[in-house]
Amino acid sequence: MRPLLLALALPAICLAQAPLPRLALNITEHDFGRIAPDRPVSYRFRATNTGTGLLTITKLNPTCGCTSTVVGRQTLAPGESTELEVTFNPAGQSGVVHKSVQVVSDDPTGPTRTLNFTANVLPAISPGTQEVLMDNLVRTDRRLRTLTLESGTGAPIHVDNVELSPAPWLGVATEENGKQLRVELDMHASLLPPEKLEGFDTITLRLANPAPYVASIRVHWAMRPPVTVTPARVAWAEPAGQERRAELLLASPQHQPFRVLAVRTSNPLFTVSAPSGEAAEQQKLAVLLAASAAPGHYEEKAFLTLDTPGHPELEVRLSATLR
Repeated sequence: MRPLLLALALPAICLAQAPLPRLALNITEHDFGRIAPDRPVSYRFRATNTGTGLLTITKLNPTCGCTSTVVGRQTLAPGESTELEVTFNPAGQSGVVHKSVQVVSDDPTGPTRTLNFTANVLPAISPGTQEVLMDNLVRTDRRLRTLTLESGTGAPIHVDNVELSPAPWLGVATEENGKQLRVELDMHASLLPPEKLEGFDTITLRLANPAPYVASIRVHWAMRPPVTVTPARVAWAEPAGQERRAELLLASPQHQPFRVLAVRTSNPLFTVSAPSGEAAEQQKLAVLLAASAAPGHYEEKAFLTLDTPGHPELEVRLSATLR
């Protein structure tokens, strides 16, 4: 019986002593810290075979196309090491970025291991886009506005070119100051188109920091309305079956006489009293809701045609909830 037991134990002993590979990584996390958006960065992780058999690293799988990898030697004898190089291209990325790379090997205890890295991608220019509002303008206004753009990479800002949509009413001047760029906007409201009450202009700054970079400034301008209407919305919440009436007051903030040329509504149940046809700094009109209006909810508009340049028509919201 003893020889038979010995024969059965030998395969188990041989199996237990079979050489096995083991993949050990010096670290699995790396922080690149603050980096510029135009400069790829690399780091080398160290991989060691701590097992007793040959280790083969079959492939490296990055999680995005912005990461590339290189393995030094794919097959390692026991005790040998190699380097796994990870390169991250931050182009198109911003803020704190987390990425990973999968290491695939024939280590039976862990065929897939993960390498993680973090980077804080700084914007080349901060802020890259700005919105500027110049509102409540009158024709005699001259508005100055100064903006500051700052280098996010620490490199000095240089202006290669300034482009402005056709806008003779808007002047642009720049001043370089190392890592900062001052942009001065000079608005001449007297040159704005007389037929428009508001508009947008775009300033494009082509910069070097040190790589080419494009920053945009969008300027929204709005004239003070030549005529205001109070209230801007007429609303009723009343029982049905009775005529309803509300007053509208139209006024010129610049005290310029104007005329109401015509009135109309989007629903014949709502009417607006006929204008006098005379010019005045203020005009009073009445809005009427017919007694024949059935119960329900109404959302309509009144349109008032004026003789003021750039403001030929006013809209007034009309709403009613009748029960």
